[in-house]
Amino acid sequence: MKRAVWIVIWIFATTLIASAQTTFFFPHVVNGLLGNVTWRTTILLTNPSVVTASGAITFTQDNKDMIAAGSTWPITLTDENGFSVTSSVVTFSLPPNATHKWVSSSSGALLSGFANVTTNAGTVSGTAIFSEFDSAGNLVGEAGVPAATSVLKQSIFVDSLARYGVGVAFANPGTSAANITLTLLDANGTVVAGPGTETLGPGNHTQGFVNQIFPSTPAMVGTMQLSSSTPLVAIALRFDPTLSKFTTLPPVTLTSMISSGMEWLEERGQGILPTAVATLLETFGLRMG
Repeated sequence: MKRAVWIVIWIFATTLIASAQTTFFFPHVVNGLLGNVTWRTTILLTNPSVVTASGAITFTQDNKDMIAAGSTWPITLTDENGFSVTSSVVTFSLPPNATHKWVSSSSGALLSGFANVTTNAGTVSGTAIFSEFDSAGNLVGEAGVPAATSVLKQSIFVDSLARYGVGVAFANPGTSAANITLTLLDANGTVVAGPGTETLGPGNHTQGFVNQIFPSTPAMVGTMQLSSSTPLVAIALRFDPTLSKFTTLPPVTLTSMISSGMEWLEERGQGILPTAVATLLETFGLRMG
C-alpha cells in the first residue's frame, strides 16, 4: 500500500510539472534616452529540458491614457549572434539546454512597457537586466529583474529613508480593465496613506515613485500593497538620492498558497485536475484490485 501511495504522489507531481505554466512576464521593460542617461533592457531565456521549446516575446508599451488599452511596441533587439530585429513580437526556438539573449537598442527617446513570454514548454524560464549608461556610454548602474506571474494581491517593499526613493511599475496583462487599490503601510503594519484607487486598461502599463503616488507621506520603511480586480504583474526599483544606483525589489505575493493553486488550475487546468484524479483512481484500482 505504501508503494501505491508513492506512485500516486509521483504521478500527480509529474502531471502538474508536465502541465506547468507556459506564460510569464517581465513587468517592466525600458529603453532609450532620458535626460543625460540611456537605458536598455537585456532579456535572457533558457530551456533546461530535453525537448526543443518554441514561443514568442510580445512587447507592449505604456498608453498614457491609463484607462485605455496598451499600445504595441516595435522594439529593436539584437541577439547574441549579432542579428537585429525590430518587432513587437519576437519568436524564438530553444533546443534542449539552450539559452538566448536579446539586448534592446538604447536608441530614441525613453519608452517603457512590459513583455509577455509564451512558450509551449513549461520548463522555459528567464530573467531581464536593466542597464543605465551615462552620456559617454559608461555603465553606471545595472540590476537583474526576475520574471513574474500575474496575481491579484501583492506587496512592494518601501524604504525612503536617507533620501532614497522607490519606483514601482505594474502592468495589466489581462483582457479587461483592472480596478486597483493602493495602500501604504509603515513598519508596524499601520496604514499611513490610502487606500487610493486607479484604473488600468487591458494590456496597459504604468510607473511612478511611491512618493508621487502618496506625496504627503514622510520618509519611511514599510510596504505598499496592490490589490486588483484582475491579476497584475509588478516590480519595484530602489534608487539612491542621485538616481544613478539602484536595485530591484521583487514584490511579495499576498494571495494564499491554496488560493493561488486554485487560480492556477482554473486558468490553466484545461482538464489537468480531472485527468490527474482519474489517473490516481486508476492507480489505486490496479494496486488494490
